[in-house]
Amino acid sequence: MLSYYGHCAFLWTSPAGVRVLIDPFGNSDQSRWFLDAFPPLEADVVLVTHDHFDHNADHVVPGKPTLIRGPGRFQPKDVEITGVLDLHSGRSGLRGMTNTIFVVELEGIRYAHIGDNRHDAPDAVRRAIGRVDVLMLTVDDSNHLLTSEQVDSLTALLDPRVVVPMHYYIEGLTTVESTLKAPDGWLSSQPRVRRLQNPTLSLRTDDIPEEREVWVFPPLLP
Repeated sequence: MLSYYGHCAFLWTSPAGVRVLIDPFGNSDQSRWFLDAFPPLEADVVLVTHDHFDHNADHVVPGKPTLIRGPGRFQPKDVEITGVLDLHSGRSGLRGMTNTIFVVELEGIRYAHIGDNRHDAPDAVRRAIGRVDVLMLTVDDSNHLLTSEQVDSLTALLDPRVVVPMHYYIEGLTTVESTLKAPDGWLSSQPRVRRLQNPTLSLRTDDIPEEREVWVFPPLLP
């Protein structure tokens, strides 16, 4: 089961009950991007792709979950997690800021969450990621991280069957001060777009389309 909490935050729940949360968000002293605090979700594993305030609020998760911030292979019960190290997009990457792409596999489906990765990852990174069924990809019409052309380039590189946009402006969650925009311009260029009605989806291998589709999740707002 997959649930979307807005921005880049997703929660997987496996059949064995393992809860894997990625990139819980918060505001910083300098930047207020979110109208409300991230909800106190319980999780067994928390993944953080990189150390920016809108991705690294692991401190809000109650209890003592396992925290994974870098590359490696991990297998909590029936979930396989692979962290692949690369670089942040734009100026942060040029300054050497790393970003971990996480591949989460459960029930035969491989999800790749790119964090804020650059679009032109080298071949070694692509090989380490492997097959991708569902790609969580940063896209918004302000080109905050990637241009539309770079989004398409990264999609072609990883060749997923489903693309899930993230890291964009969401009314009721994101502030205007964030300067993020909705991904509507990019969505209009895509041939197959599904706007889902539910922020939580139980997904099986038979649900993966043969031709690539873009799935837009409504968020579970705080």
